[in-house]
Amino acid sequence: NPFINFLYTIKQSFKELQLQPSSILLSMAIFLLPLFLMTSFPQSAMAVQSGGRMGGSMGGGSRQSSSRTYAPSNGSYSRGYNRGYSSGYYSRPTVVVSPSITPYYSPFYSPFSLGPSYYGRPSGVVVSTGPSFGGLFFFAGFFLIAALALGNNSSGGSSTLSSSFSSALGSGVSVAEISVALDVTDRDSPNSILSALDRLSRTARTDSRVGLQNLTSQVALELLRRKQSIVAASTQGRHYRDEAKSQREFINLSIKERSKFERETVSKYGGVDYSGTKTDTPTSPYSSKATVAVVTLVLQIDGDSTSNQLSSNINSIRDVEEALSRIAADAKVDDCLRGVEILWSPTERDETLTMKDVYADYSNLRSI
Repeated sequence: NPFINFLYTIKQSFKELQLQPSSILLSMAIFLLPLFLMTSFPQSAMAVQSGGRMGGSMGGGSRQSSSRTYAPSNGSYSRGYNRGYSSGYYSRPTVVVSPSITPYYSPFYSPFSLGPSYYGRPSGVVVSTGPSFGGLFFFAGFFLIAALALGNNSSGGSSTLSSSFSSALGSGVSVAEISVALDVTDRDSPNSILSALDRLSRTARTDSRVGLQNLTSQVALELLRRKQSIVAASTQGRHYRDEAKSQREFINLSIKERSKFERETVSKYGGVDYSGTKTDTPTSPYSSKATVAVVTLVLQIDGDSTSNQLSSNINSIRDVEEALSRIAADAKVDDCLRGVEILWSPTERDETLTMKDVYADYSNLRSI
C-alpha cells in the first residue's frame, strides 16, 4: 500500500532525527497554521477596478413660463416713502377759494383729520394746512402692508420663476437613476452588453443634445434587448421645483457612481475624450469569458414623468422593463433631456466580477 509506505517513511525519518513527540506536534502545528488561517476567514469582495463613462450636460432649453415675473418693488416704495416722510414732513398751506365760509357739519369720516370736518357753502375761504396726523398714519400703514406683500413676492421671485416653466413631460425637473446587473456568459461576443457599450462609446456624439438623447435611448434599448440576462436592478427618482437643486443632485449622484471605479479606461463626456490608458496585460487563453456587468444611467430631465416611474421599488423584471422603456422614450421628447451619465463596468478584459463583488459597491441592487 503506497499510503502505508509513506507513513512508514515519515516514521523512520523522525526516528533517525531522534525527535521527541512534542517536537513533532509543534512542527505539524507550525506547518498547518497558515493553511488554517487561509481557509477559516472568508476573503473580502474585490472593489470594481475598471469602468467606462460617457455622457454630457446641455442644461435647460427654451421654456414657456406659466406665470408672470414681477420686478422687485421694495426700492421704489422705500424711495417714495423716504422722500415724503422720513426726512421730516413739511407741506405748504393750501388756500382754496370758495364763495362762502358758512360752515356746516359733515358726518363722514375723513382720513385727513383727527375730528369732524366742516365745509362751507358757496362764497368763502377755506384754509387747509395739508393732511393731518390721521391721514399720515393711514397712508403709512397702507404703504407698509403693500411693500411687505410685494416684497415677499419679489424675494421669492427666482424660485417661483424656476418652478413655473413647463415642458412636454410636466413641470419642474427630475433627477433619476437606474442600475442594472447582467450575467454575461461571453464578454467577447459582439452581442454582449459590454461589446455594445464599447461600440457606442466610439461612435456616440456627446457634444450635442440630440446626440445625448440618441445615446441614452439606445443604451436603454440595448438593456431591454438583454432582459433575460438581468439578475438585479435598482432605481430612484426625485422631482425638483428648483432647477439649481436638481443640478446639484445630478452632479452628486454622478460623482458618487464614478467614485466606485478605481480608474476610468473609457471616459467621453461633452465631446471630449478623457479616457485613461488601458493596462496591456496579456490575455490568457484560459481566462474566463464570463462575468457580471453593471450598467448605471443617471439623468437630469424636465418634468415629473421619469421620476414618477423610477421612484417605485423594483420587485420583478417587469418593473425593470417599464423603467427602461420610460427612459428610452422620455429621453427623446423635445429638448427635455438636460444631462446624462452612462457608467458601466468592467472594461478591462482580464477583470471578472462576481455578484459578491457587485453587491460590495452596489448595495441597493435587488435580485429579480
